Amino acid sequence: MTDEPLDRALGLSQAIEAAAVEGDWLRAAALVEERSPLLMSLSPTQTPEALEKIRTIQRIDVAITEHAKAGSDRIASQHSEAIGRIKAVSLYHTTGML
Repeated sequence: MTDEPLDRALGLSQAIEAAAVEGDWLRAAALVEERSPLLMSLSPTQTPEALEKIRTIQRIDVAITEHAKAGSDRIASQHSEAIGRIKAVSLYHTTGML
């Protein structure tokens, strides 16, 4: 069995991680769409070398998930700060009308 689909999936995983580090989630999503059929095509029986590549992909996926979580937390924090600023401006305007 050729490892070409697995090698391609590993390369795409590395590209997805690079996109995640850059915060380019549209590119990451497109690469995930390209990678998914490759991973789904893998047979259950794999060589030790192929299993190591799969473990590497899994480790990369964990790192991507961590980047996504950090990005989500950052956006949630920015959103909360923006809401706080809006409330402060609203209070300022309300106070000015008294």
